[in-house]
Amino acid sequence: MNAGVAILWGVVLVSALAQVGVVHWHRTLLQVWQQEDALRAQLLQEHTRLLLEKSTLTAHGRIDQQARKQLNMTEPGKVQVLSR
Repeated sequence: MNAGVAILWGVVLVSALAQVGVVHWHRTLLQVWQQEDALRAQLLQEHTRLLLEKSTLTAHGRIDQQARKQLNMTEPGKVQVLSR
């Protein structure tokens, strides 16, 4: 009976150590997940900002304004189409 009790206590001890290991592993994974989720949110915010910036920079009115200002472009006076 003494050997059975010792084996039982050994099994309980191994089970408790396994439980502690699993809880630690779970907490570590949760921490990594939270960090990755924060990074995902930050990247999503940056992506949204870049999309807004792109739409602002590629607006037709802005392109026309920049072409006139920086390249001194103007509307053509007379347009003549040549045919073969």
